[in-house]
Amino acid sequence: MRFFAELKRRNVYRVAIAYLVAAWLLLQFTNMLVPILSLPEWVTRLILLFLVIGLVPTLIAAWALELTPEGIKLEKDVDRSKSETARTGRKLNYFMIGMLALVIVGLLVERVFIAGVSEPPQVTVIVAEPDKSIAVLPFADLSQDRNQEWFADGLAEEIMNALARTPDLMVSSRTSTFTYKGADKDVSTIAKELGVAHVLEGSIRSTGKRIRVTAQLIRAADGFHVWSQTYDRDDEDVIGIQEDIALRIASALQTTMDPEALQDMVRVGTRSVRAYQAYIRGLSLRARSLRTADLKNYLDSYEQFELARSIDPRFAEAHRAAAAFWKVQLNPTRLPAGTPDLTLQEFLNNFLERIDLAIDTAKDTIDRSGSRAEKATVQLRLRTAIRRFQVYLEARPNDYRAWHELLIVAQLAADRESANAALAALKTAGNFDRFATTTYVSSAYRFGEAAVAADYGLDALERWPNDAGLSYQTHRSLLWAMRIGDAASLVGRMNETNAGNPVVRARQACAEGRRDDVLQILEQLRSDDGRSVAGEWMILMLLGESQEATELLRVHESGEVPYQLASWLIYHNFDPSPFPSLVQMLDRENVQRPPAVEIPFACPPD
Repeated sequence: MRFFAELKRRNVYRVAIAYLVAAWLLLQFTNMLVPILSLPEWVTRLILLFLVIGLVPTLIAAWALELTPEGIKLEKDVDRSKSETARTGRKLNYFMIGMLALVIVGLLVERVFIAGVSEPPQVTVIVAEPDKSIAVLPFADLSQDRNQEWFADGLAEEIMNALARTPDLMVSSRTSTFTYKGADKDVSTIAKELGVAHVLEGSIRSTGKRIRVTAQLIRAADGFHVWSQTYDRDDEDVIGIQEDIALRIASALQTTMDPEALQDMVRVGTRSVRAYQAYIRGLSLRARSLRTADLKNYLDSYEQFELARSIDPRFAEAHRAAAAFWKVQLNPTRLPAGTPDLTLQEFLNNFLERIDLAIDTAKDTIDRSGSRAEKATVQLRLRTAIRRFQVYLEARPNDYRAWHELLIVAQLAADRESANAALAALKTAGNFDRFATTTYVSSAYRFGEAAVAADYGLDALERWPNDAGLSYQTHRSLLWAMRIGDAASLVGRMNETNAGNPVVRARQACAEGRRDDVLQILEQLRSDDGRSVAGEWMILMLLGESQEATELLRVHESGEVPYQLASWLIYHNFDPSPFPSLVQMLDRENVQRPPAVEIPFACPPD
């Protein structure tokens, strides 16, 4: 007891409390300055580390030293009868009161003046003027050996990405425009189908060390060439070519951004030609894999992103693209991507390493916010992820993939307001963008809009009748709307891949009361080498075998990577209550999830 009394007499307790309060204030101040000054995220972690380390020597000093009128002395050299510890204690009390007053004032200021900023911003859907919309078609490869297709595709996609950063310019996504690759359609027809006012088309021709890029911006209404340019340069000038094309198009369409801001917006994130070429090769391979469902192209695209970031460690977009690959591996509701030899923890570590580098090397606070949102999603910091995505989308309202990611997080968090904003943005963009259309149809039924989503999907299929993803999602929406006959008619028009999809077949069979057929489909699915856990879970839920479906997902309950189990929360017929770790996460994030819904077209009982 004497020891504790001595701790009190020497003001060690007061020093500890004062240190912790001051440390907390310093961290709050740092958190405020980091985004304002565009400092890397590790600055906060470094300061926290120093503060933790500094606590021990501070307490030792409080024990061993005493503040006297003559200065600081060793406690053992101070006459107890002349000790100043009582007076020092009072000074520490005043210091703590002052610090606590600052804390209270800070909390009041945050609540009264900054609450509107700290809350998720109300992101509005920006509808561009009709004449400020564009589709960037895949560039044609006119090289003698036709061996530059990767460059032509990648260049077109990177121009598209640069233009999409302009807030008041609507740009059709790659998913929409790349379906016209090699198509024998004129510009006016393509523009009409995509619902855009302008089309950019071009070609590349590579001969040795020289490259010729031709680009022309065409007004669809009358075929007028708004702008055209031929670049005949060394292949080392490829970055400048891409930046100049994006800048000139944005200027020609009279966007509201001032020239300097526009130039910064379209700037490529690297000055290394080798890194840039590897990156756009990766974009080309990834786009091809999505068109053809070829797993090898997807894996090859990742290798190119890895090459790009190894050549230029400051290339943020390459880091982010590589991180996106590992995010897919972590999500069991997605198709496997071909890396079964690694553990889940290695998947997670690979994602975190790359997304942290994307954050640290981001060229501006907006891009940094987008990468931080991705990280927060995988770490299941759902409220933080929503805020980050909304900050990002205020500046990048035409990034439909970011709207899609926000919609996913909103579903995990059961945040209806954020989900509605994302659905509205995707529905608006779906008037001319296939990816936005498919994403809207894939999710709207979960929010009571099954009939609207089904009609929307059927209308879109008039324009894009061969889109497998849109057909799949529209079929599901039709069944949730209990339009079983329309769903059956759509199956008859689907391509062979979709019509043979076991989940599509099982859904339609259940809706028509053919339970025995569904049992055969499930047995066949389980015997396949590429067994789909997501497909098996869906069919079990159709059969009413909820307990078996729950046990199928029990493997994710280990807690090694909680994001895996949480991925199932996008399904509104999923019940998280049998999984304690998931319930704990939902409680931590204050998620008020509504009860799981019944599938209206489920199979009749056995």
